[in-house]
Amino acid sequence: MKKLLLVFLVVVHLFANNYEVKLYEKIIPSIFQKKIVDVYASKDTKEFFKNRYLFRTTDDCTKADIIVGKKFKDLNTECLKKPFFTTSYRAYRKYGNSIGAFYWTKGRPQLQFDLQKIEKYHLFLPKSLRRYSK
Repeated sequence: MKKLLLVFLVVVHLFANNYEVKLYEKIIPSIFQKKIVDVYASKDTKEFFKNRYLFRTTDDCTKADIIVGKKFKDLNTECLKKPFFTTSYRAYRKYGNSIGAFYWTKGRPQLQFDLQKIEKYHLFLPKSLRRYSK
């Protein structure tokens, strides 16, 4: 019984990670309307962007199109002016340049966008994602 539960938990964890990767692959390139987007990912989200053909990860946040993560304490002032896509609701509310957020609440995925901030950075939110905006 314990082995069955362990297998179930591993499968659920893999599905959740795969779900997030597919979501990032759909959202970020469509917002920027580019085939390859330069992403600076914080330590907690770096694993999602490695070895993906739609993203070019960079260690220099000044060269990135977007910054993804939830902890942005170590960024310089030039990087703090770039658009953020956060992975927590708290970071989404805290940072004034957060264009959107994807986070989990009570085991369910939550997606939010801020249309005013998206327009501020001259980005585009497809019609299929507008229902998640405020």
